[in-house]
Amino acid sequence: MTDLSYKYYQSHSKLGFIGQDGQQKLTQARVLIVGAGGLGCPCLLTLAGCGIGTIGIADFDVVSVSNLHRQQLYTVDDVGKSKISIAKQRLLQHNPLLTINEHSLLVARDNVLDLLKEYDIIVDGTDNFAVRYLINDACVYLDKPLVYGAIYQTEGHVTVFNYRQSATLRCLFPEPEAETVVPSCADVGAYNVVTGIIGIMMANEVVKIIVGSSDILINKLVSYDALSAGIRTIAYRENAKSREISIKRFTAGNEATDLSVDEFLILDPDSYRLIDVREDWEHDEFNIGGEQIAMAKFKRYDFSAYAKSDKLILYCLQGLRSRSAAQFLRESGFINAISLRGGLNAYLALK
Repeated sequence: MTDLSYKYYQSHSKLGFIGQDGQQKLTQARVLIVGAGGLGCPCLLTLAGCGIGTIGIADFDVVSVSNLHRQQLYTVDDVGKSKISIAKQRLLQHNPLLTINEHSLLVARDNVLDLLKEYDIIVDGTDNFAVRYLINDACVYLDKPLVYGAIYQTEGHVTVFNYRQSATLRCLFPEPEAETVVPSCADVGAYNVVTGIIGIMMANEVVKIIVGSSDILINKLVSYDALSAGIRTIAYRENAKSREISIKRFTAGNEATDLSVDEFLILDPDSYRLIDVREDWEHDEFNIGGEQIAMAKFKRYDFSAYAKSDKLILYCLQGLRSRSAAQFLRESGFINAISLRGGLNAYLALK
């Protein structure tokens, strides 16, 4: 331990549950935070101060003015700049002893395993349930503990999934059929007090896992209400079938079920039929054509107007709903149903 690191971490080293041995464990740990937003910022700042030796930050977004009230790593001067680049710069100013890895990408099925595999602990700071399930499933498949936090206006929740085979996200919540089941902060608002508290609580669970605390939030969800200052704990159980579903997601057949935007753009428009699986209001805001059939309607929709041999290209915002929809159609006999990889986000990024 250098003189700088000794002085930097001396307060932590005096704590009984950390000590010098615990601080060394923190220094050697590798933690990935997915999402550098309202939850990710306070979590990152806290983990940097704790001395997590290697921190990975995964996010594809840029800073917007509407982020600033709750995302403390950024300033007005950062608007329009990459979140992960600014976050790395600010965290190293806060603690120059760290190694910080930037992962500028949209988390998707084809990159999530490679993203997660180099880290010891994963922190989910996203606000999209489809991505949350993807991260959860990858953590189960790779046997990585997952620290989970979520907020809804003035309420927040924290728990830890898959720590030493504990219960997972799928054990706690049934999977929604669409990304829009739970609205994002941009849709319903976010109280910055709650994002700060929950983000720091998530960092606390990371530290407890690393130092070997016996009181980690496994199989229990802590719920916090900022207006009443009430805290309650909700117990939940492991469901073996949930783990099987997660693992099957990455062990199922490897047949091509999606195509890239580059591949899509060179196709003859007459060679395929396009289907937007987002909700009506999403389609009305922006679309790239085709029929609109919301994912939630798939199980009861009459697809008799489509031939089983038709090449069906399905799209959504991020390519997650459309991938599920394509798999559903394949299982129903539409063998040429495929998803637009990365969805409209990837399409707009390329265009």
